[in-house]
Amino acid sequence: MSEIVEVGEQQNGRLIEMNLQQTLRVILPEVRTAGFRWSLRTSAERILSSEGDDLDSSSEKTGGAAQHHWDFRAEAVGTTELVFEYGRPWARAAGAARTFSVSVRVSGNSQDAAQQSA
Repeated sequence: MSEIVEVGEQQNGRLIEMNLQQTLRVILPEVRTAGFRWSLRTSAERILSSEGDDLDSSSEKTGGAAQHHWDFRAEAVGTTELVFEYGRPWARAAGAARTFSVSVRVSGNSQDAAQQSA
């Protein structure tokens, strides 16, 4: 099984299944030249720990969208939800232009199960 599970806008609202110690990479497009940014609104640090985020500026063209990446490490068994809002940081009263959310279910891998039953 791959160590990195990638999700993007096409997985909005879906359930993502992961094993312990896998990395979840969320990739969302941003039009930063228009002032729009994605920001993380909800996460459970106990289940997923943030490993940081970055912007792929090589994907950005003049007036175009760049790809923003967030990485989360599956640290504990359980279910959590990640919620991102897309908007202009200085225009919070206007609310989010879009939202993105995924439910994430982390389960122990087969090696962990074998060790616990031994």
